[in-house]
Amino acid sequence: MAFVIAALVLIGLPAVLATVFSWGIAARFPARPRWQRIALAAVPAGLAPVTPGLISVWRAYRLTTLVPLGAVFTLGLIVALVVGVPAAWHATRTKA
Repeated sequence: MAFVIAALVLIGLPAVLATVFSWGIAARFPARPRWQRIALAAVPAGLAPVTPGLISVWRAYRLTTLVPLGAVFTLGLIVALVVGVPAAWHATRTKA
């Protein structure tokens, strides 16, 4: 059960957020190039599910070491790259 919840949080949430963010960016800023819309949608969508982890690591370690904080942040960027970019790419396709 925990695996299903983790999969929904780390895969489903960023995919939906990237799609919605890319639609919103396309509607608000139509002159932006496609790659900028994809990047601006994927990064916050990938960092959203790991934000509680970033906060808990920050509270636990403070500034004693930045390695755990960097590891959780890197996980967010990996989620953005693996999940957010394809979802935003698919959402920003031009319809024929």
